[in-house]
Parts: sequence; C-alpha cells; structure tokens
Amino acid sequence: MIPSDFYFIAQMLKEESGFSLTADQIYLLESRLSPIIRQNNLISLEDLINSLKLNNKELKSAVIEAVSINNTRFFRNKYVFETIKEFLYMRLKREPKKDSIKILSAGCASGQEPVSIAILLKEMKLPQDIRIDIYALDMSHHIIDRAKKGIYTHYEVQKGLPIRLLLKYFIHKDDAWQVQPSLLKMIHYHVHNIMNIFYERDFDIILCRNMLSYMTEEAQKKAIQNIHEILSPKGLLIIGASEILHNMDGFEKVPDKMGCYQLKNEENKPLDVSPKSAWTLIKKPLFKPAIPKKK
Repeated sequence: MIPSDFYFIAQMLKEESGFSLTADQIYLLESRLSPIIRQNNLISLEDLINSLKLNNKELKSAVIEAVSINNTRFFRNKYVFETIKEFLYMRLKREPKKDSIKILSAGCASGQEPVSIAILLKEMKLPQDIRIDIYALDMSHHIIDRAKKGIYTHYEVQKGLPIRLLLKYFIHKDDAWQVQPSLLKMIHYHVHNIMNIFYERDFDIILCRNMLSYMTEEAQKKAIQNIHEILSPKGLLIIGASEILHNMDGFEKVPDKMGCYQLKNEENKPLDVSPKSAWTLIKKPLFKPAIPKKK
C-alpha cells in the first residue's frame, strides 16, 4: 500500500468513525481490506481506493466495519465482572427499592461481553421483580446481525467461558453452541456509533473498553461527552485498564478500581472501597479457584 492510499483511508476512518490509524498499522489495514476486495470482485487495492474516491457508500461502510471490529472473548478480564457484581450489590443495598438495572456495552463486537454480563446477572440471583436490560452497541451491521443469533463456535466458547456456565446457559447444536433464548431476551442489540448520542438514558453501568485508545483525541472527547449524558448520576463507567480519561472534568476516578470512573456529583456519595464496604459483600465468586485435593 502506497502512503497516499493509506492516508486516504486513515482520513476517511477518522472523519466517519473517529478511528485513528497510525503508519505502523498498514499491515492490519491490508489484512482487513483483502476480504472486501475479494467479496466485491475488485481487481486490486487500487481498484478499491478508486471506488471509495467515487463515494461508493456500501464499500465505505464495509471498510469502516472491517477495520473497527476488535477481537473479543467471554468474561474478558475477570476483575471487570467481579467489579460489576460488587457495584450492583452495593447499589441494591443503598437502594433496596430499586426495580431496574440498565447496562450498556459499547463496541460489543460479536456479543461475548453482553452475553457474559447476562450470565453474570443470572448467577447473582437478583430479586425476580428487578427488570434487567442490557444494551449492546456496535457500528457493524454484519457483526450485530451475528450477535443477535447468539451462535458461537467451539473455539469461541472455549475462550474465557467456564464449562459449568457453558453447559448451563448454552444449547449444543451440531458443531456450535447457541445462547439460551431466555438469556438473549435480556440483550438489546443496536447498530450505533458511540460518537453519536444514544436514545436511552440513566444507565447504571456503561462499558466502553479498549475503544478509546483507537480513537482520535477529538473523537474520544465526543464519545465520553455522550456517555456522560446517558450515565446515571450514581452510575459507573468502565474503560480499558490501560486507558485514561484525559481532561474530562465531568468524571472522577474510582480509587483502587482499574478503569472505573463515576460522575462528579456533590450529591453522589464517593464509592467506598474500604475492606468493610459493600464492594466486598459478594455472595459467591463467579470464578472459583481450583483447590488441589489432599493426598
């Protein structure tokens, strides 16, 4: 790929999705574009570039989707799910009359994160009268269509999903595994770019993990401003452990919790993370460590 072609696509991605490409990602870009060239019966990368320059909207959408798709897995970073569980127990202890829980998974890819959240909430055995809604967003129409079906290969379910939970919440069909319908009903999938404001509000938890680091600074600010608008005043934002919110006056870091932020609000009590706090009131661990039998 010649520099001018790379710059053209990088600029297009920046303007359309806020995605930031650097020069050392040429190999990534070429590998993501190759299937598009084949699927559209194009002769070469040059042919693809020329079609994009003629404002072929379908090709443009395909390129944006292909480059923005990230790898994912079930229960990725287990500490995140323990944090979600602790936080929700704390909220319910402080607000015993709370009758609903709303969680947003931004950049959900093929659905492993929202499905993991749904399993987590089922395992928590929350009161039956609490309404649970998990919203899952991604820019890719293709990937959202796939996530809605809830079908995963043997290889995919082996990545992060304990066998106990696989057998409990999935149905084995032919050479794949399908999420149980009762679990899928908890998840609302939408094609959406987080740079645009989402129609739902008052989320208790928003996950936007490992997305910001791929976005331009301007796009990051826009995305976080939108998250600020839809997060509940007492809600929790979780980003990637290696990501940091820069110059975001509306948020404050939660002490001792990686990638966790809450809204700055004088009426909002600071999240207590002391040893006796509700953060530690976990009914049972989701992931039990293996204990060797005594000989």
